[in-house]
Amino acid sequence: MLMHTLTDLLKALFPQAAITDGDASLHVGSFAEWDSISHFSYLISVESHFGVQFSVEQMAELKSLADIAGALAALGVTEA
Repeated sequence: MLMHTLTDLLKALFPQAAITDGDASLHVGSFAEWDSISHFSYLISVESHFGVQFSVEQMAELKSLADIAGALAALGVTEA
């Protein structure tokens, strides 16, 4: 469920991209529009959706959906 929500948020930010639901291997650069600047916007949308805040250090390390899901789990988020 968590991975599905992460892909839904990604689809909302990048509606033109072909994104497979629940694909944990998606990462910055998986498609042209997902660059470092738009990744920051994506992380902000994840924080807002789940009501969490990543540290600056975490944001620098969170590159894939799997990384983000792990960070959310570490913050106690288990579902959307």
